[in-house]
Order: sequence, then C-alpha cells, then structure tokens
Amino acid sequence: MRDARPSTRTAPSLRFAVVELRRLRGHERIRLTLLEELSEQIRRDGVLKRPILVADRDFVILDGHHRAEALRKLGCVRIPAYLVDYRSDIVKLGTWPDASVSVVSKEEVLRRGLHNDPFPPKTTRHTVTVPLEERPMELKDLL
Repeated sequence: MRDARPSTRTAPSLRFAVVELRRLRGHERIRLTLLEELSEQIRRDGVLKRPILVADRDFVILDGHHRAEALRKLGCVRIPAYLVDYRSDIVKLGTWPDASVSVVSKEEVLRRGLHNDPFPPKTTRHTVTVPLEERPMELKDLL
C-alpha cells in the first residue's frame, strides 16, 4: 500500500518550494535600472507576488533573475520558486525579439549558469505548458 502523504507537486516535473538564494545560479545578466525599480516595488509592497522558475537539478534560474537579485538586495535569504525538470517537455525555450542571439539550447543555458558565463539581459524566454499560480509571499517570511 502506498504512503498517503500529501505531495507538493503541481504537475509532472514541477513543484513549488522556498529555496535558499545562495543555491541559485543565473544564466543571464540583469538590467540595473529594472533591478532598482523592481527592488523598490517589492520593498514598498512588502510582498513578492510571483515565484521564480528554476531548473531543479542544477538550481539555474530560468525565469526571475531580476526578482532573485531584488530579494538579495533587500536582505532576503530565501525565495519562492517553481522547481522544474528542465529536460521535460513542459519547459519551452525561445529568445526575446531584441535578443543578441536568435537560437539557444537548454544545454547552453545550463552551461552558462553553471560556469558563470551569463547571456546578456533578456536573451532567453522560458515558458511552461502548465499554469503557474502567483503564490504571493511576504518579505518578512523570506529574511
């Protein structure tokens, strides 16, 4: 008979967790003006509204570089995240229209994150084929 413990999985290959910021690795640089604006908005609201998206095995940030850096700047040590099996079909990868490269691979994203060789800001565009809830969290719970 199977154990009836509740699961935090929201879809195959995807789960929600609050993770330590120090474990995360970025694969893109950030825009300082956007970081300043976002940091101020989060500080003023006292809430992070949307979790970031992270590759579950490697802890490479897929979506949410600016949110992660804003929380670091605000003194937080944790961040809400959707951890996803990056190799699964639910994660789609593209580039933004103004990106300096037109084609990227998941392997290149992981390599750049793991080797501290980031793309320019807003190069990759990750989407998932399942809905992600907002799951707002108060800053005081992330310190």
